[in-house]
Parts: sequence; structure tokens; C-alpha cells
Amino acid sequence: MDLKYKNVASVYDLVYETRTEDVEFYLEQAVRAAPRRLAEFGCGTGRVTLGLAERLPQTRIVAVDMDADEVEVLAEGLRARGIDTVEARCELIQDFRGEDLDLAIAPFRVFQHVTDPAELEACLRAVARSLRPGGAFVFDLFNPSIPLLAKTGVIATQVFEDAEGHRIERVVTVDDRDHFRQTQLVEEDYTVTTPEGESYDLHWHYRTRYYFLGEVVPLIERAGFEVVRIDSDYRGTPYGDGEYPGDLVFHLVRK
Repeated sequence: MDLKYKNVASVYDLVYETRTEDVEFYLEQAVRAAPRRLAEFGCGTGRVTLGLAERLPQTRIVAVDMDADEVEVLAEGLRARGIDTVEARCELIQDFRGEDLDLAIAPFRVFQHVTDPAELEACLRAVARSLRPGGAFVFDLFNPSIPLLAKTGVIATQVFEDAEGHRIERVVTVDDRDHFRQTQLVEEDYTVTTPEGESYDLHWHYRTRYYFLGEVVPLIERAGFEVVRIDSDYRGTPYGDGEYPGDLVFHLVRK
């Protein structure tokens, strides 16, 4: 059987190919900063990383993710493009060791996968240690939606088709929500049908935590950052002025 998509990491870019607003936002942040050294935390398959490397050919980039399959997809993309300015690492953020970075980013709600606030603070401290004084850190989170938090079961169904005729059906389910710990189990189930009509399944199940603004800011400040501003979208709308629930987009500098 044709196994073009052998794991969820290999189908990730197809699923998110139309999500571009945040990619452009992070690329603009990086181009404006013109960093000598940059780190991207939660790089995944390179949705942002590859654009960074192409737009900033003089910048040394460290791309970090805990998912080995996604890091391998990124590494393949770098090799295919002949890019040698990016170091791709499979590593936990809190274990990261770097220094003298000018800019760090953590796109696409990376910290939702950190389910313990103490661990989130450890991640923030690791990022702060890696930045030079005055270095910038930009990341985003969901702004928790109260109506959505009352819902369990299937929250999304989608169908994708690639240029070769593979059909991918995606079902996202939320169960086992713990309102005290603010966590939930997310189940992403995929059915891949090949151009020849054969089908197989892929699964990605993980636990996430939703964070409210008031609990994140003290962690940020204790980790050694100053909050420059917090936006509710990628267009620079101040928090509270945008469409609910929007996002939490943090612009920080290391003290």
C-alpha cells in the first residue's frame, strides 16, 4: 500500500497549509528585528522555520521541538532546499541551552502543550536565559473561549486532498476535560485514502492546558521578562479590543 503519509507529522503541512496569518506575522517580526541569532520553540515541521531561513539568510536559527517525527520532516525540508543556516533539535524547551539570542519565537500556541504552570515557568526561564539582555520573545496562546470550554465530543471535521489524489479525513474530539487543572484530552483521528482506494488510519492524541491571561503574566515576569504589549490577534489589535475570544499574542523583552 502507498504510505506517503506514514504518521501525523507527515500530513501536518497539508492540514495547515491555509493557515498563513500567523506565519506572516512571525516572519514580519523576525525581518523587522534582523537578528543575528534566533530560536524558534515548537518549530514542528517547519511551517514558520522554512520561511525564516529563506527571508533571513544571514541569521543563524535554532529550531526546537519535542516531537521527533516533526523534527525529521523539518530536517527533510531543509535538506531539500539546501538550507544550512538552521539547526533542528529534538529537545524539551525547558532543557534548551543557548546564549546571546537576539530573538525567540514560539508560534501556534506551543505552550498549550505544557500542562503544568511550574513547567511553563521553567520553559520561560530557559528562553530568557538564552536571550541577550533586551532580546525579544514573541509567542501566542489561545484566549480561552468560555462557550467552547462547555463543549465536549467532536469539535471539528475536515476533508483534505493533495495534488496526487490522496484524501484525508480529519476528526478532532475533545474529551476528559479537567476544569480544576484546566486540561483536556484532544484526539485527532485521520483516515487516509490512497488514489487507488485503499485506506488506513493515523492517530494523534495529546493533553493540552488552557491558560488565562491573569495567570500567565506573573509567570512571564518571574521568568525575567518585561511585557511590552499583549495583542488579541496577529494584526496588532490590543487585548480586549478584538473579536472574542481571539488570541493572546505576547511581545516581551528580557530584562
